[in-house]
Amino acid sequence: MNRRRVLIVDNDEDALIALERVLEEQGFETCTSWNLDEALKELNHTNYDAVLVGDHPPELNCEKLLKRLREGQVHAPCIVLHSSARYPFSEQYLYHLGACGVACKWSYGDVASLLKRSLN
Repeated sequence: MNRRRVLIVDNDEDALIALERVLEEQGFETCTSWNLDEALKELNHTNYDAVLVGDHPPELNCEKLLKRLREGQVHAPCIVLHSSARYPFSEQYLYHLGACGVACKWSYGDVASLLKRSLN
């Protein structure tokens, strides 16, 4: 059975390690990137079934990644991970840009469930 490949993009080492561990226990194959440039290089060389990207700080620039998804330069559903309280307007904006979901990066079960739903 082929495992689904997920790219996790965040600058928080604790979040990267935790999400990587949880998703691999759920049967996913994971790869991590620290910033947008690194992630885009990875996406140009490897096909991923999904991308998880942190919404902060600016050097991650999830907005740029979502715009690239919308332009068809990246072909994978993208879930934006946040670390604080959500604001409905910014969440709506992320959906408008092409996010298929928004979740708290510390709610591992929610992230895994949203990821599985986005891949079905």
